[in-house]
Amino acid sequence: MKPVGGKSERTRSAVRAAAAACFADSGFQAATTAEIARRAGVSEGTVFVHYASKLGLLTAVTVDFYDAIQQRGATVVAESEATPTERLRRLVHDWCEVMTREWPLVQVFIHTAQAFPGTELATVVIESNRQYTRLYAAVIDEMKAAGEMDPALPTALVRDMIFGTLEHSARGQMYAGRTVHTAGVGRQIVDLVIGTGKASDNRLATIESKIDRLLELQDR
Repeated sequence: MKPVGGKSERTRSAVRAAAAACFADSGFQAATTAEIARRAGVSEGTVFVHYASKLGLLTAVTVDFYDAIQQRGATVVAESEATPTERLRRLVHDWCEVMTREWPLVQVFIHTAQAFPGTELATVVIESNRQYTRLYAAVIDEMKAAGEMDPALPTALVRDMIFGTLEHSARGQMYAGRTVHTAGVGRQIVDLVIGTGKASDNRLATIESKIDRLLELQDR
C-alpha cells in the first residue's frame, strides 16, 4: 500500500485494504461496497466519497498491487553484486511468494479487466503487466550477455515459459482446492531455462517436454 498521510488518505488506504480482502474472498461481482465499508470501519457513503464506483475502487487496489511488486522487482534488478542468474531467481521467488499470498486477488484483476475492456482498469492491468515483465526480460538479456544463457534463446520465449508455467501450476492447485504454492516450480523452471545449452529446435522441444512433465507432477 502507498504511504498514508492525513485522515483522508488513511481512510482511503483502509478502504482499499478492505476492498482487496473482499475482492479476494468473493470476487468482483459478489463483493459489496457495504461489506467493504464494514471491514474498513466506515459508512458505505464514505466509500463513494473517495471512489466513484466499485470498479474505480478495484482499479485503485490494482494500482497499489502493481506499484508494490514493480518497486520490489526494480530493487532486485538493481542489485549490482548479484549475478543476472541470481537476480532472475530472486524475481521468480518473489513472484511465487506473491502468488501464494494473493493469487485469488490477481485473478480478480485479470478476469475483471477482461470483462471490462477499454476501461481504466483494463489499461492498468495491461500496462502494469508489461512493465513488470520487462524487468524479467532485462535480466534475461543480461544473462545472455554474461554467458549465463544461450544468446540464441529468445528472451520473450524464456519470459513466457516462466510466467506460463507458474500460472498453469497455480490454477491447477487452486482448482484442486489446494493452497497455491509455486516456489518449487519456480526453482525448477529457472533451472531448466539456464541449463538449455544451445537453443536448437530439439533442445527447445526437450525443455517443453520437461515443463509438461513438471506440470503433470504438480497436478497430481
